[in-house]
Parts: sequence; structure tokens; C-alpha cells
Amino acid sequence: MNIAFVTTQSVHQSTVIGRVLPLAKEFQNMGHSVTVFLHHEKDAAYPQDISIRFTGSNPFERTDNGKRRKSGMRLLWTMKINALRAAWGLVRVRPDVIILVKPLPENTLAALIAKIFLWNTKVILDVDDFELFANNLSSLFQRAAIHASERIATTLASSIVVATPFLYDHIHQMTTGKKKVVLIPTGLTADFAASSTLGVLPLTPSVFPADHTILYIGSISQSSGHRVDLLPEILHQVRKKIPDARLTIAGSGDDTVELKKQFQGLSLENAVTFFGRFTEADIPALLAKAIILIDPIDASIVARAKSSFRCALALSAGMPIVTSSIGIRTELLPEELHEKFFAIPHDASSYANRIIALINTPLSHKEKTALIEKSKQYTWDYLAKSYYICLV
Repeated sequence: MNIAFVTTQSVHQSTVIGRVLPLAKEFQNMGHSVTVFLHHEKDAAYPQDISIRFTGSNPFERTDNGKRRKSGMRLLWTMKINALRAAWGLVRVRPDVIILVKPLPENTLAALIAKIFLWNTKVILDVDDFELFANNLSSLFQRAAIHASERIATTLASSIVVATPFLYDHIHQMTTGKKKVVLIPTGLTADFAASSTLGVLPLTPSVFPADHTILYIGSISQSSGHRVDLLPEILHQVRKKIPDARLTIAGSGDDTVELKKQFQGLSLENAVTFFGRFTEADIPALLAKAIILIDPIDASIVARAKSSFRCALALSAGMPIVTSSIGIRTELLPEELHEKFFAIPHDASSYANRIIALINTPLSHKEKTALIEKSKQYTWDYLAKSYYICLV
């Protein structure tokens, strides 16, 4: 089978890193031909084992203060050119299946145009965010465009794959039950989950660092549902009881500069390390230097709609994580550990108290093993088989 993923992102963005590329590799391992349509980004490293086609540029520029987004005619022109390039690329590749990654105007338009020439090509819609809330939208026109593209994409698709229970309910309600909707969460690669530094390391307590390092790994953009603004106050309160507690922040995003200012305001700049952007190869070392993962969220629609990369990591590594009982996190983490892991959403004190308790009373060998065992349900080699059923 010839499969094409059509994204509106570059190789640096989280959906491509955590969902598109691992799934594309699994389909290739099954013997299928796979092409991934991406935005080009300067100085990015691209996978050599997957066919990549570029559709144009991101509708923003990266700066030290986050993304500087295009607007007005510049934005419309960029999206139009990207959509036309993607449509032309699809016509040339002639896939049996088009997987629309996110129901956004650019790739939805590309699929609509391509379908004029590819009558027999099936369209699958992949939804991993509630896009009306997960994007920095500056006008009613932009909101209307995303809402319309979501409607068109669900109509165009023969099946719809969603990443969380919230999105399942949303899409099922929007399509009034007339389309097949399948829940397939964002997972981990089998090699990654089974590597010597993940799944084995946490079961050997002697390899843990002497200090108490907390790890936040992922986007530093509040608009994407990540409450990174809570991190300074959480660390401040943890250090009152655990003076040598430190925080490592791996990732990038719109709020990096503001977050650094918050830490400085609490005189915590020497207790936090900003690692910057990371790759999959960096993750084992980051986990090896930490004892707890943190996933600060609130009870917003954005948080309910999102997958949790950090929870998946915690499962795979057998590491404790402090987060909240919001969205798919309740299903991902073993029920017997909910009381230890779940803090009150948007409550820095509650997060700090959970972290302090986990530092003072580490997980047992049995609890770590329970996390690792559950992670086997969320590896891409397992999930890709269910995903493939949607394509045929």
C-alpha cells in the first residue's frame, strides 16, 4: 500500500516527532511505501529512512521570544502556496491512502484539490488536538477557517483516528455517529521503550543521581495546554522541604523567555537548567539524571484534548510523574498510582506536595514494574496494527 501523511508542521514539531514519524516507520516495517509531507525548516535534521517531501515553509519564524507568526495576506499566501505544493505532490505520489494530520485549512485544502485527480484514494483524518483552542488565533476569521476546515476534513475522511477520549467524544458528536471514529493514543517506539536505559534503569536504584532533579520535557508554550508558568512556584515550594531539588526543562516554545524571568524573580535561576530542544536520542540521558517527571496542566479543553508525552515516558521508564487526572492521563497511568501521581489541576502547592511525597517515599520495585508493563500497550509497534485496520 502507498501511504502519504500530509502535515502542516516541520520535523521539529511535537506531532511529527511523537506521532507521524514513528507511525510512518512502523508502516514501512510492515512493507508499505510511505511519504511524509512536511514544512521545510532551516538547519533541521531529517530522517534518512523515510521519504520526505517539502510543501513550503512554516507560517511563523522562530525567535528567542518564541514564534513570530505571520498574519493577513502573508499568512494566506503562505498557506495557499503550501496547499498547492502538497496537492501537486500528492498527485505525483498517487497514494492509496492520504492521512490528514490535523484538520487544518492548509492540508485539508491540499487533500480536496488532490482528490479531484485521485478519485480512488482514501482519506483518513488524524486528530491529536482540539485545534480551535490549541492554536494562537488572532481573529474571528482564523477561528472560522479552522472550524470550517474541521467540518470539511471530517466529511472528506472515510475514517477518523483520534488521540484522546475527549477528541473521540467531540468528533463522534460532530459527525453524529455517521463516521467511524477510532481512539489510538500517541505512543512510544518499541526500540525506545525497550532500550537498556529505559525500562531497566529505574529498576536499579543505585544508578539514580544523588541530587533530586525534576524533569519537564516538551513544549514551553502555554497556548498548547502546557502550564509551564506553574513550574517556578512549584520548584520554589519543593525547595522549602528539599533544598537540593533542581529542575531540568527540555524543550522550546513561545514562553521560554518569560519563564526564565519568573525563575529569576524567585531567585531560582541557579536551580533550573534549560536544556533547549531535544531529540529522541537525548531522552535516555535526560531521564537518567532525573527522579521525577512533571506534567503541569489545568482543567481546560486544551488539556483534556491532548495526549501526554510525559505520561507515556513515565510508563516506559518506570518513573514517577506528577500531573492531574485530566483527559487520557487517567487511562494511561495505573489506577493504583493515581493517588500518588495526581495533583489538583492548576494548583502549584498540590503539585509541590505530590513531588515532595514521592521524593520522601520513592516508588517500590512492584510499582515501577507496573508502569513498565502498562507501557507495552502504548508502543507504536502495537498501536500501528490497530491503526492499519483503519486504512484498509
